Amino acid sequence: MTNALVTYERKAFVDRWGHKHPAVIVKRSAPKDAKKKRRRKKKSSKEKKWYQPKVRSGWKKDMPARKRRRLLLKAHRGSLLSAARSKQSLANVTQDEETRVLALADAKYFFEEHKKSKKV
Repeated sequence: MTNALVTYERKAFVDRWGHKHPAVIVKRSAPKDAKKKRRRKKKSSKEKKWYQPKVRSGWKKDMPARKRRRLLLKAHRGSLLSAARSKQSLANVTQDEETRVLALADAKYFFEEHKKSKKV
C-alpha cells in the first residue's frame, strides 16, 4: 500500500439535526503500515503481578484457627474489619484451594465479629 494523498470532494449536506454543512475538499493520506504503528504493552514484572499485603501477620495455613486469628488481630492492631479485608483479599488471589478456604473462613469470622461489635 502506498502512502499517496487521497483527495475527494464531499458534497453539501444537512445532518439529522438540521445543521447545514457546506461542500468541502477532503485531503487524507492513505493508511500507513499498521505493524509499525502498533506498540506492545509493557508486561508487569512478577513482583507486581502477585499479591503483596501491606501488613505482614505471620499467618500460615498449617496453624490452628485460634493462633491464625490472634496473629491477624495483633498485626492489624485490633481492627476486625482490616483483618477481615486482608484475608478476603488473600482468598481472592490465591490459587491454593486450602489457603483460599482457610483465609475465607477467617475473613468471614472477622466480618461477623465486626458486625456484632457494631450492634453493641
